[in-house]
Amino acid sequence: MKKVMVLLISILLLTGCYNDIVSDDTNTILNTFLGKNTKLVNTYSEGYKYYLPNEIKVDAKKDYNEVLDYNGYKYYLYVDVVGYYKKEVDFVKNDNIYYSKYLDYNNKKGYINIEKVNDLYKVEMYYNYAKIEAYVDYDNLSKTIINMCYITNSLVFNNSVTNLELNNSDDKLKEEKFDFYTPKKEGNFIDYINKYDDYKVKSDENNIGNEGN
Repeated sequence: MKKVMVLLISILLLTGCYNDIVSDDTNTILNTFLGKNTKLVNTYSEGYKYYLPNEIKVDAKKDYNEVLDYNGYKYYLYVDVVGYYKKEVDFVKNDNIYYSKYLDYNNKKGYINIEKVNDLYKVEMYYNYAKIEAYVDYDNLSKTIINMCYITNSLVFNNSVTNLELNNSDDKLKEEKFDFYTPKKEGNFIDYINKYDDYKVKSDENNIGNEGN
């Protein structure tokens, strides 16, 4: 039985298919999806590339920050070029939240923090010099952790591009601060996304109102 399970997991890792995986054990998910190196890549950006699961799409991108959409939930991705060259990971385990763990697999390091906030779970994962944050409900928690594992574990840097960026532009390398609940400051990346979404909603409403005219 153990051999069959290992074979199934290996097939899933190679194909990128994980829709039938159901697991509430976060340790098992992390050990399974971070325990092996992957060469899966299907998404290319300036300075890096990674594997994006089929159910996720890129909503917006600015420099080394991206907004991803999974099942109506937003994932906020930041690729830490500066951290990649410093080779440092700052982490202090927090025993007061739902889950907190230092990650170390195959010379890739990071951490994951999961905190229950009202009826949602805030998942913050930093691994392989990529950080992803999201708020999801319990039913989407395990799948979200799997998605984050796929993205971060598959990340590969283009050294020639990132070296050039590191030498020429500090602004492009900074992490945009996403504020989920309080009003957004003008010029913030997430503020741009909100304005774009609001524009889309108003445009759709106008189109509906004009139907049949």
